[in-house]
Order: sequence, then structure tokens, then C-alpha cells
Amino acid sequence: MYLAHFHLKKEPFGIVPDPEFIWLGRQQAHVLETLREGVFDRDGCLVLTGDIGTGKTILVKRMVSQEDMAPIFVTVSGPELTGLDFYRLLAEEFHMNRRFESREEFIAGFTNVLPQAARAGQKVIVVIDEAQRLTREALKDLAVLVDLQANGKRLLKILLVGPLEFNADAALGTKGGVPAGLAARCRLEPLSEEDTQSYIAHRLKVAGREKALFSPDAMNEIHALSKGFPRLINIICDHALLYGYSANLEMIDRGLIRDCSRDLSVALDLDEAPNGLPAAPTVEAPAATPPAAATDSPLWAVRSWLYLAAALATAGVAFYLVSR
Repeated sequence: MYLAHFHLKKEPFGIVPDPEFIWLGRQQAHVLETLREGVFDRDGCLVLTGDIGTGKTILVKRMVSQEDMAPIFVTVSGPELTGLDFYRLLAEEFHMNRRFESREEFIAGFTNVLPQAARAGQKVIVVIDEAQRLTREALKDLAVLVDLQANGKRLLKILLVGPLEFNADAALGTKGGVPAGLAARCRLEPLSEEDTQSYIAHRLKVAGREKALFSPDAMNEIHALSKGFPRLINIICDHALLYGYSANLEMIDRGLIRDCSRDLSVALDLDEAPNGLPAAPTVEAPAATPPAAATDSPLWAVRSWLYLAAALATAGVAFYLVSR
């Protein structure tokens, strides 16, 4: 709705991770380089941790988009999986067309099929999202797969992605105080206030907007509300553009961001709207009367959808991704 009004070619603040919009600050660039170095120059598993919404998925997609990587994405869902359960899941992804009854049987078959999956000069990398759901025994069994070789070359890398509390040291065990089978460990933190401003400006530029759209005070308010989590930044900014379009504004200021925060108080986990602004009504409360400026606008019609989308995104709804 607001693209033409704000001179944008595409939506700049989508919820679904899009590698085209990736922003690499100092932290993100360091994590990306560390992971890539771990894939090609070190032996062992890779671990990436971070809170929901810090940008792990989009960063991993950027890394595996390199020409010399062949990625397979697997999201662990449901009950915790044993090593054999995961081996069977992996067998499906590699089209091995059989059910394995033992660890040794799977490894023998996997050793034969893995070289076929590795294209000339490429490194096969299995990205395991929600890795905290794997048992310690399953993780140790997966570490064994990293040592599989053909002609003296290791054929597989495994990247474990999980929340901050995911303890790879405890899962993989240690030798002499050093995590066994661990090539690299990275952690993504929320953005600083300065990085939040750069992040917003970058996404607007990729979407086709050259001029500033958010005032400095507005971006400071966005950082305060989002606490630097990229996913929440996207939700707030997209909501603000809808408000701005509805009010026929050319610039998004701090006041508008504060107005938006009333409707996003649940998604942003706010006990009350900032600075005493009335929070949006809960589901059980009687429906509030829409503001006069928005009554006849498209914004009010989509507001209920935004509540749902924001809440789902903040809760970290998992998408099952498989790339071959």
C-alpha cells in the first residue's frame, strides 16, 4: 500500500528473512567470516547461537549462498530426536531410499553417497536449526559424521544453530578443556543504537529509497522499543510506514513511532505503552474505536492482521526449510 507513497520499489521491512536485504555490521561480518573459515579451514562442527530475531537465519543463508557450498537446511521440530532418528531424517534429505537400523549401517551407506552429493570443489554443509532439541548422544553422533573422508578430504560440515542457552561444550564434550569436534563458535547479539540506524537506512536503500525517511529521533525510539532485535525493528518500521501512509506523511518522526507502539505493545513485550501512552486493548477487551485519522484508511483494515503477524514473528514461529 505504501510503496509508491514513499518512493519504494519493494517492501523494506519484511518479516521473512531475505538475503537481498542483509546488512553486515562489524559483528555480522565477523561472524560470517568466522563461519566461512570454519567450513573450509578447520575441522569439526560449527555453532551459531543468538536470541530469536537477532538475524541468525539470514546470516546463514548469506554464508551458504557462496558458490563453493552445497547446503541442506533441516529444522528439528517436535520431540527430541535420538542420533538414529536424525540419521534417518538425514538419509531422507540425501535420497538414500532406505531405513537404517543401526549407527554403523547408516555411516557405511552415508560414506558411499556423500561424495556424490559434493559437487566439484564444493563443501556440503548441513545446517541444523533448533539444535538444542537434539539429545547429547545425537549431537555426539553427528560430530562423528564430520570426520568422514574420501581421498583424504573431509566431505561434510555441520552447522548447529540454536538459542543462547544452547551449550555446545556440554553437548559435544571436552578434551583437555577444549570442546571436542568444535571448529568455530559464534554468537549474535542485538544491534546497538548506531547499528540500528545503519540497519534501517540500508534496508530502505535496498528497497529503492535514497532520501531519509525516519528522523533520527524516530530511529532512536525504534531502537529503544526493539532493544536492537532486527526482527522487531522490521515489525515496528513496517507498522510505522502503514501509519505514515494513512496520515499522508512524508517523514516518520518519533511521535508516530510512539503512536505505533500502542498497537505493538504485546508483540514488543511491553507492560505498558512508552511514556504513559495507553496500550492497545487485549483480545478479551471490548473493541476500541479507531482513531479519527485512521477510520477511513486502509491501515485500520489491516491492523488486526498486524497484531497476529507481529506476535507470531516475535514468538519465533519456525519454518521447515530444506534446500537441495
